[in-house]
Parts: sequence; C-alpha cells; structure tokens
Amino acid sequence: MNLPEIPLDFDRARPAGVYNYYLDGKTWTAKDRETAEAVIQNAPEAREVAKENFLFAGRAASWVVTEFGIRQVFDVGVGLTDDVPLDSVETCVLQAAPDATVLAFDNDEVVLVHARALRRGYRRVLRGDITDLDSILNHPDLTSRPDLVGRIDLTKPIVIVLAAVLHFVDDAAAVMAQLRERLAPGSVVILSHATETGTSAKRVAGMTKAYERGNSSIIFRSVEEIAALADGWDLPSPGLVDVQLWSPDGSYAKEVHDSVRVLGMAAVLRSGPVPQPGGDRAAL
Repeated sequence: MNLPEIPLDFDRARPAGVYNYYLDGKTWTAKDRETAEAVIQNAPEAREVAKENFLFAGRAASWVVTEFGIRQVFDVGVGLTDDVPLDSVETCVLQAAPDATVLAFDNDEVVLVHARALRRGYRRVLRGDITDLDSILNHPDLTSRPDLVGRIDLTKPIVIVLAAVLHFVDDAAAVMAQLRERLAPGSVVILSHATETGTSAKRVAGMTKAYERGNSSIIFRSVEEIAALADGWDLPSPGLVDVQLWSPDGSYAKEVHDSVRVLGMAAVLRSGPVPQPGGDRAAL
C-alpha cells in the first residue's frame, strides 16, 4: 500500500480539529479554532449544522444495522471525537446491535496518536484513507488482530460511514465508483456532504477561504453533483436531504439553515427492491 498520511503539523488547521471545535470538544489547536471561527463568521449556524451532521451519522448507522441486519461498520475519517458530548457512530450502532463490530479509520497522524494515547471509545483507530481503499479493505489488522479474526467478512455486506469526508476529496465520484465495484451487494454507504445549493455564493466563498488556512481545502458541491455520487446505488427514503431532516420514518426534523447546508443519504448497493419506510423517496 502506498498510503498518504497527514503528518504531525500544528502550524495549520486540520479538519479533525476544526470539527472537534464545532462539536464542543477540547481536542483542537489555536489554528483549528481560528479556522472554525472564520467559518462561523461566514455561516453563523456552522456549529449547529456540524452537530446535526454528527447526529445524522449515528442515527443513520443505527438504522441501517437494524433495518438490513449488517453487523460490520467502518467509520472512515472518524476524526477527534472522544471528548465530544454526543453519541458517536460506535455508541449508536452498539446500542442498536450489540453484536456488531465497529472500526474507525483515519489518515491524520494526530488522530491516530490521540487514539493510541486515550485507548477508549473505538477499540482502535486504524490508519486508512478513503482514496486508497486497499488501506481500509486490505488492512492487515482485519485478518491478524485476535479480536477481529472471524468478525470481518468482506464477502458480506458492510456499512461505510463517510460523514463530512468527501467534501475534502477532489474526485469524490471516483471514490463512490470504487466502493461500488469492491463492496459486497447489500452494503450501505452513509454519506454527508456540504452543498453550495441554497447558500449564497459569498458565504460559500468565505467558508472555502477559511479552510484554505488549513491542510485540507473544502469543496462545496451542488445538490445535483452530490446526488450523482449515488449513481449505481439505491436510496431508501428519505433519499438525499439536509441532515437535519434525515430519518426514514420522518420523525426527526430540525430547522434547516441557509447560511450552510450539509446533505445526507444512505446509499444501498443492491439489485433488489429497497425498503421504503416512511413513504416515497424525498426530492430536494
């Protein structure tokens, strides 16, 4: 594997630290705070939307393991979330399915060092990058770690959580295409992505410029571009919607803001009918 990694560098903001700041964590640097506050200056609801995005990931993952019976979940780009006062994907999944195996992956060395030091929350954060699927799907720990032997079977469906990850990837469509080719039928990708649709160009430009201070630029895509990422996948209800509105039965609905929008969906890789709890697929 030729896996790129984000080295230790505290002179620039990193997405994991900025996100931790939004979520009221304590694992951020002055540079992370500076970038986060610059984003908030352009989009006052950024912190609230980030929290809703975090909740969406856990809510969607727990629904998927319950609805589809999948028992292996990979949370990719997990970031710095141990000290966040919200339930993680792992917590939500294990509450819904105690027999599930949840693994976290990240390519940020700060995240990896932090996880090794804490030794709590996710059992372990493995080095992996969504732009290099071998680093995740062929990670040596999957077949060598005693507690994982016999628990991970990639010939069976898997849940991949990509919460606020692909808007930091230049070719997000290529990532989804590779997942479509390599995952077993019945697998589900839980995806959320910042959109420029419905937000002023000035605000988008301001947020984009703020992230340029760090080591990863953000890409705001249109609703149509994000929807196109699911080409070849099926979307159960409610389809692609703001993360504040994502729930299959329509029971979860919070205020949507026009200063910043993040869309979420659960994309199912299967050829048969997709369950439609709560009615027809919602359209934006």
